[in-house]
Amino acid sequence: MNSLISAEYQSILDFRSTALEGRRQALVDVSKPVIASLDEVRASVDRGELTTSEAQTAALTMLKSIRFGNNDYLFTYDENMTALARPDPKFQGRDLIDLQDADGRYILRDLRDVALSQGSGFTEYRWVRLGETVPADKIGYVFNYEPWDWIIGTGVYVDNIEAEVSVKRGAVENQLAEAFGLVSFTSNSTFFILDDVGDVVVTPAGSDLSALTSTPSGKALITSLLASPATGNASIVERSYEASLQGGSIEEGVMTVSSFDPLKWLLVSAAPRSELTAPSRQLALQQALLSIIVLIIGLSGGLLLSRRIVRPVESITGAALSLSDGTFDPASLDAAAARKDEVGELARTFRRMGQEIIERERKLLEQVARLTVVVDHGKVAKSVEEITETEYFHRLKERADELRSRNG
Repeated sequence: MNSLISAEYQSILDFRSTALEGRRQALVDVSKPVIASLDEVRASVDRGELTTSEAQTAALTMLKSIRFGNNDYLFTYDENMTALARPDPKFQGRDLIDLQDADGRYILRDLRDVALSQGSGFTEYRWVRLGETVPADKIGYVFNYEPWDWIIGTGVYVDNIEAEVSVKRGAVENQLAEAFGLVSFTSNSTFFILDDVGDVVVTPAGSDLSALTSTPSGKALITSLLASPATGNASIVERSYEASLQGGSIEEGVMTVSSFDPLKWLLVSAAPRSELTAPSRQLALQQALLSIIVLIIGLSGGLLLSRRIVRPVESITGAALSLSDGTFDPASLDAAAARKDEVGELARTFRRMGQEIIERERKLLEQVARLTVVVDHGKVAKSVEEITETEYFHRLKERADELRSRNG
């Protein structure tokens, strides 16, 4: 905004400079034919047509009667600044060396210094128009007509230029108001400009900042801003405020203040603190939600991953337990053995080892069974031998033999 204002202000300065330069050139252009006319009158003296006194009288009459522009005129003085030709009769013939304008400036002293030291040049002063009472800004042009030691000058009022500058400045302020109305960084942010007495110079289009000058908090804020303004066009100061800017309740906010020194303006941007912190709160909430989502995804992924790893390990553990109690089934490891990773390799190895153990156990049981049969036959033979060797068995055998012999 400072850059925008600088550009618009420069355009006003350029307009004023161009307009003033045009007025100065117009004064020079008016003076050129006057000098030519004086030279012609003086030439009549050389030709013997007029005496010097007659020629000067005719020249002064001519100078007094010249009008141009907005009833602007010429004035003529001798080197002592006695008025030789002035349209206003009250000055005619008087020594006006101490004549001052409305601001106390010694007008004729400045004119004489310029004419005698430079030959010609410009001065600025304030003077009252013919028939008026209020002084206005004026540019004076003076030259030294050396053949007769006359100081001849004229001037043109430039207050109309300042009026046009004021109009342009008002247009610039309206443009700034429109621009301020289009710029927003929160819903209730605002830009405005204060002058050096605390008046609101520019208000954003569509905004009402009357509370700044009508409420105690607004007045206190303006007083504070004027008491410690930002210094320098490039300086931006951030400060807190507590006031009602656009009506309603008093709000806390943050404002930045910078100055535009050529116009003695304070450029102020303001926004409620709640609106400035809202994005950070929203960002924090979004980050929290994102963290929760990431946590859920991570836990879910970890659970799935752990289940993918733990289930095969559990099947291997179960197979080990079943192997110990004799209920091992190699098919229980088929799913884990189908994996292509280290867990699958472990499952395949364990399944193969289990199958080998079962096979060895089967073969061992067969061997034990065969050995048991052999052992049992041996025991029977031994028992029979022990029985037959007893005395009782021998007596029984003898009696049995007796009975067979009798019956035979």
